[in-house]
Amino acid sequence: MSLINRKSQTLVAPCCAAMLLDLDESTLRKGKAGTESLTQVRRGSGKRQRVSFILEEIILLKTEWIEAARKPQARLRLVSNR
Repeated sequence: MSLINRKSQTLVAPCCAAMLLDLDESTLRKGKAGTESLTQVRRGSGKRQRVSFILEEIILLKTEWIEAARKPQARLRLVSNR
């Protein structure tokens, strides 16, 4: 995993971020599936522009997803019409 440290933020490549979140790389780039809050850091200009994501935000998002999965879901009761 390629990491770049900048001002207490660790940048990771989209392929590594996708692997950590168990998503496709294109899903991250488009900001779909709950990843719209992640910051995309663009480096370079023109044709060779590279995109990175902040590792701390990825870890926070993953923990939120895990906590949401642990909460008991509202369960539906089936009621017969008699």
